[in-house]
Amino acid sequence: MTIEISGNLYPKDSKFVQVKYFEVPCNVSEIHVKFDYTPKKTGNFQNQITLSFYDSMNNFMGRYDNIKNFTIGINGSPSAFKSLPLPGTWKVEIENQSLIGMVNYVIKMDFEGNEEYKWYTGELHTHSIHSDGKLNVKELSDYIKANDFDFFFLTDHNNVTGHDELCANGFPGEELTTFKGHMLVLGANQFIDWKDENGLEKPIKLIKEESHYLHGLLGVAHPFMLSEPICGGCGWKYADNPFDADLFDFVEIWNGVMEPKPINLEAIYSWIGALRNGMHISATSGRDLHSPTDPDGSFWLKNRFLLRRLELSEILYAIKHGMSYLSTDSVTVDFHGNTPGKVIEYDDEAKYKFELSTASSGRVMIFTKNDTLDLGQTYSAEVSLKNISDDDFAVLIFTDDGGTPLLITNPVYFKKITEV
Repeated sequence: MTIEISGNLYPKDSKFVQVKYFEVPCNVSEIHVKFDYTPKKTGNFQNQITLSFYDSMNNFMGRYDNIKNFTIGINGSPSAFKSLPLPGTWKVEIENQSLIGMVNYVIKMDFEGNEEYKWYTGELHTHSIHSDGKLNVKELSDYIKANDFDFFFLTDHNNVTGHDELCANGFPGEELTTFKGHMLVLGANQFIDWKDENGLEKPIKLIKEESHYLHGLLGVAHPFMLSEPICGGCGWKYADNPFDADLFDFVEIWNGVMEPKPINLEAIYSWIGALRNGMHISATSGRDLHSPTDPDGSFWLKNRFLLRRLELSEILYAIKHGMSYLSTDSVTVDFHGNTPGKVIEYDDEAKYKFELSTASSGRVMIFTKNDTLDLGQTYSAEVSLKNISDDDFAVLIFTDDGGTPLLITNPVYFKKITEV
């Protein structure tokens, strides 16, 4: 697949940056860029133009500067980051250093690759001896592997000194442990402080900007955990809504150390309420692992992510876009194309199809913006969503007979096709 962006530039455009947007398909592993403009000179003076590329998560991906062959991808050029190009809307910034006369330019991009998605299992909330955990980073890594995880994030309290000890299956993170709630930063490899230089709390908006600047994501941990005197600062006491998608990239709706269970259930159904109010925020689970024996290891609601490859940028993209579900090992699911995070366009009727394989009996429920569908012990179905709005969603929750969630999906979004 090839696309072209072309246009004209004039002397008045000198010292200005023009931004152009383009779409990268989901199967791409490399983007080959050819850039040309004429004339290179006007009289005896050089017309100088360079390009900077940013991916769909607004990460800088590389700079085209007088290079004949420029590639973004796994085998990228020296001036590009070597990683799988994320799908979605990218931008190229045309940096007009000096334009002496009118210039015609053409940016030609060839997309190559045949990437395929598969499911990976990850734990997003762990602690080591670098804060209040019982395991060193290597022991934590081994324990995660032994429990059939493909990766984990190290999220010690207000500390990142353990990052240097991470193994191949570990990624950098941090739990911002404030007086008014806890937040998880995932993917940033530098320390982020929730306080300013005077010891005063920073606005959450600023913390999110810092997290994104360091190529990380920001989310709320265990928003309904009990606070003082049970756990100082653990419950969410900020005036900011923990489900606000403008402030946070995700929210932890299941925490492994939280008891009683109703506290987790409050987080789950508050998240659904936020979705119904138009908040497109992804849900995650966290073991909040401090020790292999605490809590009881018999129940673990794990994050399952849809990735092309096991790379940090892929994981963060999947978290941000809700390409995931939460489940125990006793439950597997086939979405038949209705994978979480996907936007499905429909004409007359929106349909949601699923098939559960489970060792437990239980209850299946589907939540949309306006309805709660109780399917009981129906573990395979194609459901026609009736009372659905033009911009809607479907969340599937499967609980055991005692009401404990064994599977929670992030939303599939439905968008009605409108006639032009």
